[in-house]
Amino acid sequence: MMRHYELYIFEEDVARQYYGQEAKLFYLFLEHEKAKGSQKEILRKQIEFITKPIPALLLQQKLKQDLVKIEGYKKKKNTHVIDIPDRDSKVELVIGADALYLTADGSFDVETMFFEILRKCEPTFFAFTIEEHRYGWLKPIKQEDLLRTTQV
Repeated sequence: MMRHYELYIFEEDVARQYYGQEAKLFYLFLEHEKAKGSQKEILRKQIEFITKPIPALLLQQKLKQDLVKIEGYKKKKNTHVIDIPDRDSKVELVIGADALYLTADGSFDVETMFFEILRKCEPTFFAFTIEEHRYGWLKPIKQEDLLRTTQV
Protein backbone atom coordinates (compact mmCIF):
# COMPACT_ATOMS: atom_id res chain seq x y z
CA MET A 1 0.00 0.00 0.00
CA MET A 2 1.28 3.45 -0.94
CA ARG A 3 2.10 5.82 1.90
CA HIS A 4 1.91 9.58 1.41
CA TYR A 5 3.58 11.96 3.85
CA GLU A 6 3.79 15.72 4.04
CA LEU A 7 6.68 17.23 5.98
CA TYR A 8 6.87 20.77 7.31
CA ILE A 9 9.50 22.61 9.32
CA PHE A 10 8.00 24.35 12.34
CA GLU A 11 9.24 27.50 14.01
CA GLU A 12 11.26 26.38 17.07
CA ASP A 13 9.03 28.17 19.60
CA VAL A 14 5.91 26.52 18.12
CA ALA A 15 7.60 23.11 18.21
CA ARG A 16 8.44 23.58 21.90
CA GLN A 17 5.00 24.93 22.75
CA TYR A 18 3.20 22.01 21.09
CA TYR A 19 5.57 19.27 22.21
CA GLY A 20 3.29 16.52 23.53
CA GLN A 21 0.30 18.08 21.74
CA GLU A 22 1.18 17.00 18.22
CA ALA A 23 -2.44 16.01 17.55
CA LYS A 24 -3.39 19.71 17.57
CA LEU A 25 -0.86 20.39 14.82
CA PHE A 26 -2.03 17.41 12.80
CA TYR A 27 -5.68 18.46 13.06
CA LEU A 28 -4.80 21.94 11.77
CA PHE A 29 -3.47 20.30 8.58
CA LEU A 30 -6.43 17.92 8.45
CA GLU A 31 -8.90 20.83 8.74
CA HIS A 32 -6.99 22.69 6.01
CA GLU A 33 -7.27 19.63 3.77
CA LYS A 34 -11.08 19.51 4.22
CA ALA A 35 -11.75 23.28 4.22
CA LYS A 36 -13.22 25.25 1.35
CA GLY A 37 -13.08 28.90 0.28
CA SER A 38 -12.18 31.55 2.85
CA GLN A 39 -11.83 28.98 5.65
CA LYS A 40 -9.11 27.19 3.64
CA GLU A 41 -7.30 30.52 3.11
CA ILE A 42 -7.40 31.35 6.85
CA LEU A 43 -6.00 27.93 7.76
CA ARG A 44 -3.30 28.24 5.07
CA LYS A 45 -2.19 31.57 6.61
CA GLN A 46 -2.07 29.97 10.07
CA ILE A 47 0.09 27.14 8.71
CA GLU A 48 2.41 29.64 6.97
CA PHE A 49 2.77 31.59 10.22
CA ILE A 50 3.92 28.60 12.31
CA THR A 51 6.08 26.90 9.67
CA LYS A 52 9.35 27.88 8.00
CA PRO A 53 10.21 27.85 4.30
CA ILE A 54 12.01 24.73 3.11
CA PRO A 55 15.80 25.26 2.79
CA ALA A 56 15.74 23.58 -0.63
CA LEU A 57 19.39 24.09 -1.56
CA LEU A 58 20.67 22.69 1.74
CA LEU A 59 18.35 19.67 1.49
CA GLN A 60 19.26 19.04 -2.16
CA GLN A 61 22.97 19.00 -1.28
CA LYS A 62 22.57 16.85 1.83
CA LEU A 63 20.29 14.30 0.15
CA LYS A 64 22.53 13.96 -2.90
CA GLN A 65 25.66 13.72 -0.74
CA ASP A 66 24.17 10.99 1.51
CA LEU A 67 22.26 9.03 -1.13
CA VAL A 68 24.61 9.09 -4.14
CA LYS A 69 26.26 5.86 -2.92
CA ILE A 70 22.94 4.00 -2.64
CA GLU A 71 22.03 1.72 -5.51
CA GLY A 72 18.72 2.71 -7.12
CA TYR A 73 19.04 6.41 -6.20
CA LYS A 74 18.15 9.00 -8.84
CA LYS A 75 17.70 12.77 -8.68
CA LYS A 76 15.78 14.89 -11.14
CA LYS A 77 15.37 18.60 -10.28
CA ASN A 78 13.50 18.71 -6.93
CA THR A 79 12.71 14.99 -6.90
CA HIS A 80 14.80 12.30 -5.23
CA VAL A 81 13.94 8.65 -5.83
CA ILE A 82 15.23 5.40 -4.38
CA ASP A 83 14.01 2.37 -6.30
CA ILE A 84 15.00 -1.06 -5.02
CA PRO A 85 13.24 -3.60 -7.29
CA ASP A 86 14.58 -6.71 -5.54
CA ARG A 87 12.96 -5.51 -2.28
CA ASP A 88 9.88 -4.32 -4.19
CA SER A 89 10.35 -0.87 -2.62
CA LYS A 90 10.30 2.62 -4.00
CA VAL A 91 10.27 6.02 -2.32
CA GLU A 92 10.05 9.45 -3.89
CA LEU A 93 10.71 12.76 -2.14
CA VAL A 94 9.65 16.03 -3.78
CA ILE A 95 11.04 19.27 -2.34
CA GLY A 96 8.50 22.08 -2.47
CA ALA A 97 8.80 25.68 -1.27
CA ASP A 98 6.72 25.15 1.89
CA ALA A 99 6.74 21.38 2.36
CA LEU A 100 8.26 18.08 1.34
CA TYR A 101 6.10 15.36 -0.15
CA LEU A 102 7.17 11.77 0.31
CA THR A 103 5.49 8.80 -1.36
CA ALA A 104 6.62 5.33 -0.39
CA ASP A 105 5.70 1.82 -1.39
CA GLY A 106 7.07 -1.44 -0.04
CA SER A 107 9.58 -1.62 2.80
CA PHE A 108 9.55 1.07 5.50
CA ASP A 109 13.39 1.04 5.36
CA VAL A 110 13.50 3.22 2.25
CA GLU A 111 11.45 6.09 3.68
CA THR A 112 13.47 5.84 6.89
CA MET A 113 16.61 6.59 4.82
CA PHE A 114 15.10 9.94 3.86
CA PHE A 115 13.80 10.66 7.37
CA GLU A 116 17.26 10.01 8.89
CA ILE A 117 18.90 12.52 6.55
CA LEU A 118 16.19 15.15 7.00
CA ARG A 119 16.23 15.03 10.78
CA LYS A 120 19.95 15.92 10.71
CA CYS A 121 19.22 18.99 8.55
CA GLU A 122 16.44 20.57 10.62
CA PRO A 123 15.44 19.94 14.23
CA THR A 124 11.73 20.71 13.83
CA PHE A 125 10.57 18.58 10.89
CA PHE A 126 7.00 17.36 11.43
CA ALA A 127 5.69 14.55 9.23
CA PHE A 128 2.16 13.32 8.83
CA THR A 129 -0.03 11.17 6.65
CA ILE A 130 -3.62 12.37 6.31
CA GLU A 131 -4.92 8.96 5.15
CA GLU A 132 -3.61 7.04 8.17
CA HIS A 133 -3.85 9.85 10.75
CA ARG A 134 -0.20 9.24 11.69
CA TYR A 135 2.07 12.14 12.63
CA GLY A 136 5.11 13.11 14.63
CA TRP A 137 8.47 14.86 14.82
CA LEU A 138 11.35 13.39 12.84
CA LYS A 139 13.59 14.42 15.72
CA PRO A 140 11.69 14.54 19.01
CA ILE A 141 12.61 17.41 21.32
CA LYS A 142 14.71 16.29 24.27
CA GLN A 143 13.42 16.93 27.78
CA GLU A 144 16.53 19.05 28.55
CA ASP A 145 15.71 21.34 25.60
CA LEU A 146 12.22 21.83 26.97
CA LEU A 147 13.48 22.60 30.46
CA ARG A 148 16.05 25.03 29.13
CA THR A 149 13.39 27.04 27.29
CA THR A 150 10.78 27.05 30.03
CA GLN A 151 13.22 28.48 32.59
CA VAL A 152 13.84 31.65 30.56
